[in-house]
Amino acid sequence: MLSKLIDTSGWTHEQWLAACILVFAIVSVAVVLRQMLKLFRMTKKPSYQPNLRPLRRRRSHGKEESVDQDE
Repeated sequence: MLSKLIDTSGWTHEQWLAACILVFAIVSVAVVLRQMLKLFRMTKKPSYQPNLRPLRRRRSHGKEESVDQDE
């Protein structure tokens, strides 16, 4: 039975075309699913975000104190 499925010597042009289109569609769906999975994995990873707010506050406080000291 398996030999009958593997034997493609009697296939017509239409059968070859249908088989090629089917293989192309399966490969395309697999590639799209793989890329979507990579995208979802990438979005789950926490991205590095530096915390610059405390540094800005310290610098702004330093300027305010220096102004207060001058007066």
